[in-house]
Amino acid sequence: MSEPAFDTIVAPATPVGLSALAMVRIDGPGSTSILTELTRSGLPAVRNATLVELPEIDQCVVVRYAAPHSFTGNDLVELTLHGNPVLVEQVIAACVAHGARIAEPGEFTERAVLNGKLDLVQAESIADLINARTALQAKLSLSNLEGVLSRKATAVRQTLLEVIARLEAALDFSEEGYEFIARDEVRERLNEAQREIAAMAETYRRGHATATGLNAVILGRPNAGKSTLLNRLVGTDRAIVTPIPGTTRDIVRETIEIGGLPVTLADTAGLRATANVVEGIGVERARAAARSADLIIYLVDATVGLTAADQAELDSLDGDVLLVFTKADLTHVNAELSISAVIDHGIDELLRVLDHRVRKQFVASEGALVNERQHAAVLECWGALAAAQQALATALDEQMVLVDLYRAANSLGLLVGAITRDDILSEIFGKFCIGK
Repeated sequence: MSEPAFDTIVAPATPVGLSALAMVRIDGPGSTSILTELTRSGLPAVRNATLVELPEIDQCVVVRYAAPHSFTGNDLVELTLHGNPVLVEQVIAACVAHGARIAEPGEFTERAVLNGKLDLVQAESIADLINARTALQAKLSLSNLEGVLSRKATAVRQTLLEVIARLEAALDFSEEGYEFIARDEVRERLNEAQREIAAMAETYRRGHATATGLNAVILGRPNAGKSTLLNRLVGTDRAIVTPIPGTTRDIVRETIEIGGLPVTLADTAGLRATANVVEGIGVERARAAARSADLIIYLVDATVGLTAADQAELDSLDGDVLLVFTKADLTHVNAELSISAVIDHGIDELLRVLDHRVRKQFVASEGALVNERQHAAVLECWGALAAAQQALATALDEQMVLVDLYRAANSLGLLVGAITRDDILSEIFGKFCIGK
């Protein structure tokens, strides 16, 4: 990644391919001079959309932003062309010929962070917002882009920095006997910080589930209707359905929206003892998928009823299991959930139950932690605060308390980017698209 002394970069800001329009971004100190070379005319007014000619290339609309009032904080030019990849390549080649270089993945957003336009949580939220597959995912990403999570973390960090400053002052004037902050007040303020950090840490499970989506596995004995249910839920004949037991050998996956989240449904091999090696592998894969699933839908053939083999499988499962009786068109079923994909009986009720479970157990509120980097920073802060409290309880010197408080404050600094490390920046922005 680039150093804060920025050079000039260029990249397409829209996907490759034919479209009505395409955008090219130029960022850095040479962006305005490159623009005049491209247009062979004077500069358009700042922040005005202006139709200009790019001789021998295209007509385009240009918007020029002057530092520091741009997305990156640098001089920035955005060119909107006709959406032909050949034209985009010509413009980028011309920019490179005039001194720009091709941007690295996420470099525009990285510059915004390094210039103080965004913090790291907001930068990550941009990528999450771009990749959101449902409106609910987009809503969570937008809340963090607007700073909901960052404000929570920054408020706790500010409290810690105030306590640190007063403890440092007490050490500086220890010979004069001044007490800038009493231990009881330190303990009280750290208790409040711990409560805030604990509440933040508790958002991770739901936040991560909301950001990444869920995995649901359809289990059951052979011919319980697993493939039929998958096809009905996804609205296409995705899995092979036959009356022959053991048809499904490998896992078939499709993703649909349930409860506002993308849920990947997995149709699996029927659970039974088998001498067939290939089918046996499929059965083991089904059980492995169940162990890592967020939701398990276990189907029972209502014409057969809940067998001892079914019960043994259910007893072996951990997590959230939804028991569903199938083939309700063939027999009377006395159960909370019964379906028949053939006559479309009970499907809406099944979806309603799934929707309720997803929203109740997995959907995050605004300002939730959404990835492991954020979670690790908050856990580090929690551990440091616990160590500081222990130091206070054992009447250790203030210097020992300060060591842990600095560690707690630094972890929150790393969370939002108040303190940056090159390896963290590379990890975050390397996952972005080139023009962002």
